[in-house]
Amino acid sequence: MMSGRLAGFDIGGTNIRAEVLASDAGGHDARRSERPDSMAGIVEVICEMVCGMEEALAEPVAALGVGCAGLVDRSGVVATSPNIPAIADFPLRSLLTERLRRPVVVENDATAALRGEMEGGAASGLADVLLVTFGTGIGAALLLDGEIRRGAHGLAGEAGHMIVAPDGPECLCGRRGCWEQLASGEALGRAARQAAGAGKAPALRDRAAGRIDALRGEHVGELATAGDPVARRLLREFSSWVALGLNNLILVLSPEVIVLGGGLSELGEVFLAPVRDALSEIFVEQGRRPLVEVRRARHGDRAGVIGAAHLARDALGGPDLHRAGGRAR
Repeated sequence: MMSGRLAGFDIGGTNIRAEVLASDAGGHDARRSERPDSMAGIVEVICEMVCGMEEALAEPVAALGVGCAGLVDRSGVVATSPNIPAIADFPLRSLLTERLRRPVVVENDATAALRGEMEGGAASGLADVLLVTFGTGIGAALLLDGEIRRGAHGLAGEAGHMIVAPDGPECLCGRRGCWEQLASGEALGRAARQAAGAGKAPALRDRAAGRIDALRGEHVGELATAGDPVARRLLREFSSWVALGLNNLILVLSPEVIVLGGGLSELGEVFLAPVRDALSEIFVEQGRRPLVEVRRARHGDRAGVIGAAHLARDALGGPDLHRAGGRAR
């Protein structure tokens, strides 16, 4: 029987989040740290966080799951991550296992978020779900016929690099017109900075105290919620790009439900409503093909750490294995 607690980690484009799953004995620990620029630094931060959790809970962490943005293969090697340039074929799982001397699972961050939403979240009890995360970039994960699908090499889900505008903005991956260059949180922030710089968005300029370079997608969402017409227009235009990518994925994957996660999903209906409207306008074969329900991730930005911990549990065959009814492949 597994002794100790399970911890989940989420390595994002800007920070590392961690959380220990609550147990019958009680006790919970959640923490966040700025993400170092080097992979060696990331390993060091994770090890320090594990030690801090064990000290705070007076209980060992038996295993940990780590979700990381980018291409993560089945052996836990992070091949590349456009949002974390320091990563290149980095054996994250083996190094963490060697340092911590306990089981470690490393997965793509969107896959971890989907696994989290299967645990009492927006994907609970469902068999066919597409989860798309909108943050610094865009990631995706697929639950099909009750199983998480990773593809032949474990590298499925890089929807953010699906080209939707061949002459669009240049992407960090080196190509032009990738979906995440037009539909991510960074893309919305860039649109806000362009509008403010052109003198077309005084409220946005004021929101950033005159520092146009500090404008982010969240500022657009906040002002749109408050009724600012420029912010609402920017969000509508942005939502059309979100819907375009979602429609392409629906045609290929035919999910029952799409779950939107990541930082932008925290805006709630001010983000989801225009996305649903734009999707209904371009949805193919309406009347013959059911319009797919679009939901917000119920666990919010905690989905990744919750899912990473449960992926560790899945790998160990611990209690509550696949409680949501899904299996991973």
